Amino acid sequence: MIAAAAHGPSVLWYATRGAGAVSLVLLTASVVLGVGQNRMWRPAGLPRFTVASVHRSVSLLAVVFLVLHVLTVVLDPFPPIGLATAVVPFASSYRSLWLGLGTIAFDLMLAIVVTSLLRTRLGYRSWRNVHVLAYLAWPVALLHGFGAGSDAKALWMLALTAACTATVIAAIASRLAAGDVSPAARTAGAAAITIGAIGLLAWVAQGPLASGWAGRAGTPASVLNAFAPRAPVRVAATAPAPDPLVQPFTATVEGRLRNGVSTSGIGVVELSMSLHAGPHGRLRVRIGGQPLPGGGLHMDRSAVTLGPPNDPGRYRGRINFLQGSQLRALVGSSDGHAIRLTLNLSLSPNSVSGQLLGAPVVATGR
Repeated sequence: MIAAAAHGPSVLWYATRGAGAVSLVLLTASVVLGVGQNRMWRPAGLPRFTVASVHRSVSLLAVVFLVLHVLTVVLDPFPPIGLATAVVPFASSYRSLWLGLGTIAFDLMLAIVVTSLLRTRLGYRSWRNVHVLAYLAWPVALLHGFGAGSDAKALWMLALTAACTATVIAAIASRLAAGDVSPAARTAGAAAITIGAIGLLAWVAQGPLASGWAGRAGTPASVLNAFAPRAPVRVAATAPAPDPLVQPFTATVEGRLRNGVSTSGIGVVELSMSLHAGPHGRLRVRIGGQPLPGGGLHMDRSAVTLGPPNDPGRYRGRINFLQGSQLRALVGSSDGHAIRLTLNLSLSPNSVSGQLLGAPVVATGR
């Protein structure tokens, strides 16, 4: 079940909803045409048999969509509803009462089809008695749609149901207003319509439209859990790996040496080195100054960067001591860490190697 819910509604689920909504519209039209036929209503002067023919066709079409509605419910695996539920009321554990009402409405419509096919054998009176009972299919189907339908709170379904209800009430009111209806029957009918409409509105507001209706309607806990919002999975925050450069360390370095002269005539020496046999990282040293007659530079400025391979410029600073092949520098990061570097170098024309020592600077209170 949970897997079905996780993959979202199926085509059968959409077909069930659509067929149910169309069935309600067709049942409404069938009731209205039946009331009109009873009143000898003939729109635009058409023959009486025209209304009867349309009534029969609409009723049969309603049965077709009811069958489609039932079949798609049975075939849809979520929630599982057995075939017996289609014809045996209250046989399902899923919203038993409200699904059972739908089964009753379906059985009433099937009874109309069967008795209509056997009308010549049953006789008019027997067929008429069964046919009158079919009018009960409409209010039963209405309650079924509110109680078991997944679209009960949807604006489009509320508007559709309200329109169908208003149409049936108007048709019944028109029938009660006919001259052949006694005052007592007219009063009783008007009272029944009023009480029924108020009762329906009150029940819908407190039931299907109120929160928690799915559970109160008899939806099994397994189904509710499958559609319940999943609690976010909380992943325990892992502490970032400690930066090995902020611990005292020793590493060997090797890389390239490049010499050049800037456009302003200042000599530049650049050392680009990788750290080995210790924390992995990149070290870059740039020295700028006036070239000396015997070779080398008189350092006027410097820049030193150090960091892991994925962030080689994490620590930045400059040289604060340079003598021969040894230099010392102080570099720091944006988060307040500082490291003293001591570098002993072995230089060749195009390459450099050596030993690097790093010591974190510990802040002292004042």
